[in-house]
This record gives sequence, C-alpha cells and structure tokens, in this order.
Amino acid sequence: MRIPIFAVLAFALVARGEDADLRRDLERAYSQWRGAIAAHDLTGWKNATAGYRQAVTRNMIVSQKQPFPEALFTLPLRPPETNTLKLVKTAAKGATANLIYFGKVDLGISEASEIPENLLVLKFIKDQDKWKFDTTRVINLAGAPDIRAELKNSGNSGFLNETELVPTGVVPTTPPPCQMRDHIGVLEITSIGYSTDAKVNGFEVGNVTDNVEQHLIIGGLKSGDNALFLSVKPTPIPEGEKREIEISAVVLTGDESKPSFRVFAWKPEATPQPSSEHNIIVSKMTMR
Repeated sequence: MRIPIFAVLAFALVARGEDADLRRDLERAYSQWRGAIAAHDLTGWKNATAGYRQAVTRNMIVSQKQPFPEALFTLPLRPPETNTLKLVKTAAKGATANLIYFGKVDLGISEASEIPENLLVLKFIKDQDKWKFDTTRVINLAGAPDIRAELKNSGNSGFLNETELVPTGVVPTTPPPCQMRDHIGVLEITSIGYSTDAKVNGFEVGNVTDNVEQHLIIGGLKSGDNALFLSVKPTPIPEGEKREIEISAVVLTGDESKPSFRVFAWKPEATPQPSSEHNIIVSKMTMR
C-alpha cells in the first residue's frame, strides 16, 4: 500500500513541531536556572533544578565543608550564554533530554579571543511533568579537528550520535542528604580494563571505567572506621595490554604544610572479585 505523500509531509511537520516545543521548554528551563544563579535566588534555583541535581549539589558542597546554600552561588565558572552558540541537536528519551550547542563556550575564565569552539551539552530531567535543568558538560574538541570542522561547516556530525551525547532515558535515584563527618576525603581510582563502582559509608562515590580519576567522598570520612564497597567488572581491552586496578583514600587537611594524608591503599595481587568490602581507617596512625 502506498502512503499518500501529504500524510508523510504531515507527519514530518508534526515531528518538527514537537522538536520546536521541546527546544522551547528546555531553553526556558535553562534560562530560569541560569538567571537564578546570577541573581543568587535560592527559590528560583530550586524551581528550575531537577530534584536529583539539587540533592547531588547539596551533598557535594557539604562534603567539602562549605556552607549550603551560600556556596551554591560562589561557583568559579559562569553558566554559559547560549544565544551566541549554534544549536546542533535536540533530543529526548523518556524523562531525560539534551540540548547540544557548538561554538565558543564562555565560562568566564578566558578572554573572548582565546575561547575555542567546543560542544556544550545541557542535560535536563522531567520532574512532575515539567522539564528542569540537570547539569552542564563541555566537550573539548581540541583533539578532534575533523569533528570541529564538520560542526562549523554544516552544524552536523556523526559524533553527535555517540552514546555519551544521547539521553539515557534513565533518571538516577535521588541520594539522601549526607552529614559532613570529620574529614574531607577523596577516593583515587585507577581502573584500566575494568568498570569500578565505589561506595563509602553507603554513599555512591562514582564509577570509573578504563580511566584514572579522583572523586570526592560524599559525606567525607569520619575518624575511625569507614566502610568501602567496590563493584568491579572487566571491560574489553586490546590484546597484549594489561588490566590494572588500584584504590587509594586521601584525607584533605587544608593545611599548606601537610595538605593531605593517604590513609588507605588497595591493589589486589590477583584478579579482583566482582564485589568486595574494605575498611578505611582514619586515625593518628594513618594520618602521619
């Protein structure tokens, strides 16, 4: 059966209209969030920010022994303006959505003439049937001149379909509020050939896959025992390359004479178990 061409055209127009509506809703949410940050408006920030991101942001601030909500408005980076950028993709899946822009993303840390052209990814979550802002990601294209040229010339690139740039459709579980313990802590994770998830004292610290990263320990470290739970899964690696996993916990003191203490280190002698429990001890013995 042949589908009348006018029916195909009508469907295309409807889809285009839906994209326009989505873009308008997402841009409005980001504008409200950005305006609240600039105005130091806590109520406005709460109204414009997804509940998940509110909880994560509050926990991150408290875990650094900073006052909340005061520290929320002392961010070193300025939320970028999007009016000077080129919108290259709008996408939604379930209760998650992205706006992706290309151009000179101004974070307020460089002179305008020195700002390179990169990708700005704005992420959103639908809370109670309303789109709210989640988070920002800037993708540096310095190592990908071909992608940068494609986006500059045509506004399109296959790179925009990479998994990391596509909405997941999954809204993360909102974490409970943490209480700051005795010390600011950081987990240093080397996870090459593995995907490693870490929890400390019941709070998610982060996932590291085929990388070396440092993650703030949510809620900090208390004096005495701190429970560390690791979940480790192998990932594909090129033939001949070695897998490596190593975990360290560091206490940050804020003292210039001795800014940090490594209080825990773990490196398995054999293939790590899929899950394991460890104890991070913070004491006079480990902090020396």
